[in-house]
Amino acid sequence: MGLFPMTHMRASNTTLKPIMQLRFLKRLSRALSIGYSLNEALEVLQWDKTISSIANQIIVLLRDGNSFPLALEKMKFHPIVISFLALSKEYGDLESNIQKTVEIFERRIEYSKKFTQVIRYPLILIVVFSFLFFFIQHSVLPNLLTLTEQGSEHSMLITTMITISAFLYYGFLFVILFVLTIRLSWNHFQYKIPIEIQLKVIKMIPIYRSYITLNTSFLLATHISSLLQTGISIKDVLLILKEQPKQNIVSHYAHILIDGLNQGIHLSLLLHNFSFIKQELASIFQKNSNADTLEKDLAVYATFLTDDLHQKIMRTITYIQPVFFILLGLVVILIYLSLMWPMYQIIETI
Repeated sequence: MGLFPMTHMRASNTTLKPIMQLRFLKRLSRALSIGYSLNEALEVLQWDKTISSIANQIIVLLRDGNSFPLALEKMKFHPIVISFLALSKEYGDLESNIQKTVEIFERRIEYSKKFTQVIRYPLILIVVFSFLFFFIQHSVLPNLLTLTEQGSEHSMLITTMITISAFLYYGFLFVILFVLTIRLSWNHFQYKIPIEIQLKVIKMIPIYRSYITLNTSFLLATHISSLLQTGISIKDVLLILKEQPKQNIVSHYAHILIDGLNQGIHLSLLLHNFSFIKQELASIFQKNSNADTLEKDLAVYATFLTDDLHQKIMRTITYIQPVFFILLGLVVILIYLSLMWPMYQIIETI
């Protein structure tokens, strides 16, 4: 097996590329499925030169007393990977949990790749059209206004149409920059904002609200189903979920559910009051009192939510280009009319 380095290695200070994280997890899952223990599997992974340094550093972190999820966190793995594997010690089945993580993370990479492909061409058009629009406003327009005489009916029409075009175009750019700024700021300050305020903000964003509802329902169904397989009670399941800071909404809801159970309120009644839970999930808890049946129903429902989430994300991504081209087309038509129609009017007077 691979040799341990003699010097102490520090955790990575840079975020690993998602594709490398996925490759590592796939290799690890395959090694565990063969029958290797975690340490043995990590040593085997050192044979793969592309991920040998990752495996090597994780081995050292484990030898220093870190748990596997904590080692991944120090190696700058994605929060989705860390949050799922943080429950692996509770599930008691690391191999199965890594397989679930691989499936979820692979789909996330697929979404990112698809989004990049879809947005690439519109971004190029935005840059090119911005230079063109700037040239029209500061070069073509002044000359055209001079030609049509300042203060005339034609010049007023040109100015109005160019102003409308500028408002649409720059307004569109402002919305894009505003959304990106909010998204990046949200990632940075999310865990510093009280969860109640976060939920109020999310509730005001229609598309994002729908995504969070599906994702939260999926996480609850998946985690509760997996934890019930270990034979623990539903209350103990919720106590475990309550201590998961990487999944703040799930943790918050678990806290509320525990308080409700202590007051004698049924879980289905509490779930029906949650804004970011699918009502079908509450119905499953209302229907089932047997833990084995509940575990199976939640597992099946989680697969349905996975497919539903996949379809909605892919559908949303495919809408990006048409919406962009329609807005850009309107701006181009307005600019064309503002430039050509007055010229036709001048030609008619000759």
